[in-house]
Formats: sequence, C-alpha cells, structure tokens
Amino acid sequence: MEIESDPDAEWVAALAGVPVSAAQGTLAEASAETRLFRHLAREHAAEGRPSYIEIDAPLELYALVRLLRPRHVVEVGVSSGVSSAYLLQAMARNGTGTLHSVDLPKHPPRTSPPSRNASWSLPPGRSSGWAVPFPLRRRWDLRLGDKTDVLPLLADELPSIGAFVYDVPHEDTATSAEFRLLDRRMRRGAVAIADHGPTGGLCSALRRWARDRRATPVRRSGLGLYGIRLGPRRASGRDSH
Repeated sequence: MEIESDPDAEWVAALAGVPVSAAQGTLAEASAETRLFRHLAREHAAEGRPSYIEIDAPLELYALVRLLRPRHVVEVGVSSGVSSAYLLQAMARNGTGTLHSVDLPKHPPRTSPPSRNASWSLPPGRSSGWAVPFPLRRRWDLRLGDKTDVLPLLADELPSIGAFVYDVPHEDTATSAEFRLLDRRMRRGAVAIADHGPTGGLCSALRRWARDRRATPVRRSGLGLYGIRLGPRRASGRDSH
C-alpha cells in the first residue's frame, strides 16, 4: 500500500469552487496525515492485502470535505474503508459532519487461497470498513445491505447531502435511478463523485444527470474518476436553500 503521490489540485479546486492555491493547501494537509496512512497500511499488511480496490484519490476526498464542510456525505461502496477513513478524518478536522456509508459485504470462497482473493473481499472475521481506526467511527453511520434497499432510507432521512461518493460497479438504469433518488437532497454546490475504473469514461446515466443539474463533469487527471459540482435543477431553474 502506497500513499497517493500526485493528487490533482485543479480537480479539487474545480469541484470545491476555490482557488487552486486553497486546494493545494488542503491536499498538503491530507498528505501530512501520516498516522492515518500508517494505520491503514498496517491493517492491510496484517490481512495480506497490500493492494486494495478503492477510489484512487483519498487525498482529494479529504480535501473536498475540508473545503466544502458538508453536514452529510453519502458513500456507496466501502470495502476495507480507506476512502471512508480519509473522509472521516477530514470531518474530524472540521469538527462537524456525518458519513453515511452503504456496503454489501463480499466474502471470498472458503476454498480460495488468500493470494487469489479480490482485494475488495473481506478477510475472514472482518466486516466492511475493517481498516478504519475506531476513534474516527463516532461520525460514521455504516449501513450494511443492498444499495437499492438502503439509499431510499437515506433519501427520506437526511435533510441534505453535501457530497455523494459512488464507488461501486454500476449500469445505467440503476445508476440513473439512484442518483435521481438522492437528487432532491443535493442542493446547488453539492458534489457527486463516481469511479468508472482506472481508465473508464463517464457513463451515459451520469452524463444525463449532470446535464439536468446544469453541471459539467470534471475528470480527475489520469483516472476514470469524475466529479460533478451541481448547479440548480433544470426543472425549476432556481435553487432553494
């Protein structure tokens, strides 16, 4: 496990609506969270998982939370919890915010050798988010289950969603329905982030959703990771607060 070496300050600045210099400052702060990184590295090494499947931009996620200061962040896809840990650490620095994470645990076959287990599958005896330090969990609302069951509950319960991190395999029909389900909770200036794999292009479902929210998707350099900073809803042409 290696710390991210080339965070994209311009991407963070575009999504947060701040100067690049401000984004660089928060990314430097994220890079300095060496205690958190060492903890995550130890946990993965102890389980024989030197690599993992996560959004390959944890420092950018940290920086966005520090800059946006959202009251509520929804995350779909947890695995070991690397992204979750950086989101929670940023909330701890802010002194505000709750991370609502949704995960459907995946366990490897009992007959599968550890070396062949997918990095997102859970080690024996571990649960979703197993690498997240316990002191950070006080701001964590972790819900285990299928996203089609859990996301409607969050859409009803949360007063607002300042950031939405979507880090699961997806297809257009389900993705479109899930983003539109949470859309009413995401006001102007909220940010949505979706991972399309190392080199994937933006799916048509999110392209349409961004168009309806008068937003331009921004690709993180070198990755199939897209961010969308929301404008007003096209239907009304106005933004409510």
